[in-house]
Amino acid sequence: MKRLINKCLNPLGYVVKRIVNKHNISYYQNSYPADSMKMKRFYNIGAGGFYHPYWTNVDYISEWYASNNKKTSKGIHYDLFSKSPMPIDSNSAEVVYSSHTIEHITNSAAENMINEAFRILKSNGYLRITAPNIDLDYRAYRNNDKLFFYWTKRYSIPKEWKRAKYNKPLNDATIEQLFLSHFAASVSTLHSDGISEPIDDKELNELFNKLNFEEALDYCCAKCCMKIQKKYPGNHINWWNPKKITSILEDTGFTKIYLSGYGQSFCPILRNIIIFDNTHPKLSFYIEAIK
Repeated sequence: MKRLINKCLNPLGYVVKRIVNKHNISYYQNSYPADSMKMKRFYNIGAGGFYHPYWTNVDYISEWYASNNKKTSKGIHYDLFSKSPMPIDSNSAEVVYSSHTIEHITNSAAENMINEAFRILKSNGYLRITAPNIDLDYRAYRNNDKLFFYWTKRYSIPKEWKRAKYNKPLNDATIEQLFLSHFAASVSTLHSDGISEPIDDKELNELFNKLNFEEALDYCCAKCCMKIQKKYPGNHINWWNPKKITSILEDTGFTKIYLSGYGQSFCPILRNIIIFDNTHPKLSFYIEAIK
């Protein structure tokens, strides 16, 4: 089993090395039946390049995520847009986790994903979801806080902004388009292969001055083209915050729902921030539900 060497300070201030089990195997062995570990009844939906010996990856093989396809092929190949049942037995899963996935799919696809998570979970099983928090993006947009969009530095490198299908380096982008592209990418004027009539800065400002917050967001997302999304599944086409996801969790049947935080799961195995919660924690929200 792979182990990591971490440097830390002992009480006297000396740097010492400690060996850390990346996968926290003992946590599983002490908490779950051997059959659940053998059958990998822990499911990561939209797993990407994730790996854990007791977890099953649930993801969709595509050219966009080609580097992850080898690991995905060993798990469950599943298209969230199909809105079909997952090939997993009801009441069999110990934990379901999904990180930065729901912003890439429609409301109806997300609702089906959460319904399926509820179906497959055992009683008292955990669901944990993390995604970009639109409330933070919106605050930055309104406050003209361009530094919030810290990924502009990466996507100002020619190789990176071209690969991501931007039509120019993001350090040249307006805050309006940085905001818009983070929840409705193909609607932004920054997308090199987006919709034919993108929303420009003037229209975006008018929308958020005229409509209420959620109406303006929904208007922008409704203009996202599914054909474009199938071509570029890495695009964001939806907005989320704790209020919106909580409403869907309640409608699904979850009654124990709580706002969490980075590395703060009620479920001990999910506190392993070496492999969980490590996608953009500065802009994410974390929410959990127990069946």
